[in-house]
Amino acid sequence: LQKLSEEGVGLEKVEPLKYTYKVTERKQPINRLLAAKEGLIYVQDKASCFAAEAAAPAAGSRVFDVCAAPGAKTTFLAQLMGNEGCIYSVDFSKRRMRDWRQEVSHMGVKIAEPVIADVRLPLPLTVEADLVVLDPPCTSTGVFAKQPSAKWRLSPKSMENMAEVQWQMINNCAEKVASKGFLAYSTCSITVEENEMIIERFLKEHQEFSLVEIEPKIGLPGMHGLSKCQRLYPHIHQCNGFFIAKIQRNKP
Repeated sequence: LQKLSEEGVGLEKVEPLKYTYKVTERKQPINRLLAAKEGLIYVQDKASCFAAEAAAPAAGSRVFDVCAAPGAKTTFLAQLMGNEGCIYSVDFSKRRMRDWRQEVSHMGVKIAEPVIADVRLPLPLTVEADLVVLDPPCTSTGVFAKQPSAKWRLSPKSMENMAEVQWQMINNCAEKVASKGFLAYSTCSITVEENEMIIERFLKEHQEFSLVEIEPKIGLPGMHGLSKCQRLYPHIHQCNGFFIAKIQRNKP
């Protein structure tokens, strides 16, 4: 914070998040700042910061970061863990995982291991996780405020197709959650097909899991009565549209 102040950056703390600040003033592009070059800061949407804090990874725990590239989640999860424990970062793209390696190195992460795999298939990991963080591909309807042209990529079939991919992924991730472990599911979409309907179906077919409260609370309750989930909207929360659910395995 001192270095940013010296470089002419004005900041406003985003409550109740731990390490997130809104830039209110700057004299040059953020990526040109010395603090950025030294890996002291990371530019990220508030909703994505919230998703990592809501996952609440414990220091010394084993975490699977699924759909991890290019590394924003991995680096923040490692920070929240105090660089203690182990993160297996899973993504199917070799190209994006090259970016992941650079980002993880740049940000000083010591506990992350890359795994290249398609999560629509069973995860090629023999161990279980205390926490699985899944941020699957989605229609990105939550970013329309920033990228209005993105809406023209979608059709009524888009939500259905994405929901099928998300359903495959959440099921494969669930298999790797240890007893009493957690699965954090989030998307930058505001459609119920990709969010509440996925969670409803999952809880119906996996009765060994249950929803848990998310902390901190900066969003609105989920739809369809899933009040323990949280939703964020651009016009209310000044960030991307987002959905977050956290579920716990209660039985082996």
